[in-house]
Amino acid sequence: MPDAILWFVPDPVLRVWTAATEMAGRREVRRLVLALALLLAAAAYIRFMADIFRGDAYGYWESIRRSVLYITALDTAPHGYLYSPAFIQILWPLFSLPWEIFYGIWLALLTVTLLWIARPWLSLAIFAPIFVTFGIGLLLVPRHSLASGNIYLFMGLAVVAGFRWPSTYAFLLLTKVTPAVGLLWFIVRREWRNLAIALGTTAAIVAVSFAFSSNLWFDWLTVLKQNSGYGEPAFAIHFLPLIPRLAIAVVLTIVAAHYNARWVLPIATVLALPYIADTGLIILVCVAPLLRHDAWTESRARLAEDETTPLSAAPAA
Repeated sequence: MPDAILWFVPDPVLRVWTAATEMAGRREVRRLVLALALLLAAAAYIRFMADIFRGDAYGYWESIRRSVLYITALDTAPHGYLYSPAFIQILWPLFSLPWEIFYGIWLALLTVTLLWIARPWLSLAIFAPIFVTFGIGLLLVPRHSLASGNIYLFMGLAVVAGFRWPSTYAFLLLTKVTPAVGLLWFIVRREWRNLAIALGTTAAIVAVSFAFSSNLWFDWLTVLKQNSGYGEPAFAIHFLPLIPRLAIAVVLTIVAAHYNARWVLPIATVLALPYIADTGLIILVCVAPLLRHDAWTESRARLAEDETTPLSAAPAA
């Protein structure tokens, strides 16, 4: 639990939390949690495969079967295939499979990604009253996200993995674009090598893709320009328009980078989405794996041993 929160937690609650944390750290408990998580994931997978939902994943799969890739996006309000040509080109072999086979593989990838990202929170499954009260309800969010097959979980994975492999930011830049606000982390912390890797990887992918289908890239730029003039769809969570949300995301990222608070980036990523759909909230699960890696969530004794130096002492890369 972050030190900043400990100051506001009553002692009885803190004692229960400490005991639960110690219990969840035992080897046999971790094995039980993993077994329960795998069982739950398998049950969800079977359920979704028994009644396949033609959501966003179907749009990705169907896009390569159109005569013109962006024909729907160019003719109507934000709808149809909206990502860069590189996304389709890289995943072409997967999208070329029959629909049921593609969906089965895609759903499996999303389920494994969710399990990996949410692993620090899986221990809640062993506390039956807590899980029945809150866990089942919380499953409604990943249920829709998994069934629809949107790339939000992969985006969250890219944010988490981006601290070690900055090239994953290419995925954000070449799909929904604005959620790549996390690149400001490298600028604020003067991690120029990581920034160069992220932008260089993106540029290399764009160059190769452009060489084979330059017309599609011009179409995509037209789609982005048109979409900027549309309002948010009716099913979006109408919090604020994109520009104010993007400004808040920028400020959050800058402050988080200054204090080495990595867990803030998934929150900034959600705010920076072109529009916030309920399925996009699944990105917030990515807070969990990042809590254990930043200065705001470590004790003062641990801070002295932390490998990452604060911004004021960080040398230029």
